Amino acid sequence: MIVPKHIRDKMSPEDRARYEAAEIAAGERYIATNERQEQKILNNWLNLQLTERKLWPINPRSDKASTIRVGHPDYTIFLAKGRLLLMEMKVEGGVLSQEQLTAIGILSELGHEVAIPASAYEAINLVKKFL
Repeated sequence: MIVPKHIRDKMSPEDRARYEAAEIAAGERYIATNERQEQKILNNWLNLQLTERKLWPINPRSDKASTIRVGHPDYTIFLAKGRLLLMEMKVEGGVLSQEQLTAIGILSELGHEVAIPASAYEAINLVKKFL
């Protein structure tokens, strides 16, 4: 429930802080859910390309603790002719963690670009450019 500003202004500082914390948490849950949905769409499309032997995607499961290095991009996609595509999905409102920023920086220093698509549609179109 969204509390209008004129009512929020009348809340005690403690109640306002609790409400605002709950509002932030709800926004973070929405972003995480939206990102998982976009990844599911992308994963389905990538799996179709895999069956046609056009690429080899690696994407750690988002529902389990990963054994991949913290901060590594969501997708490592091996393409024909020794090409590699790295992508970190971040939907609108999503924020890169410090570990992700560090990983992107190191990968960049090593000569690997990390794309940051905001949707499955954007990611699919990016991969299509490489196929």
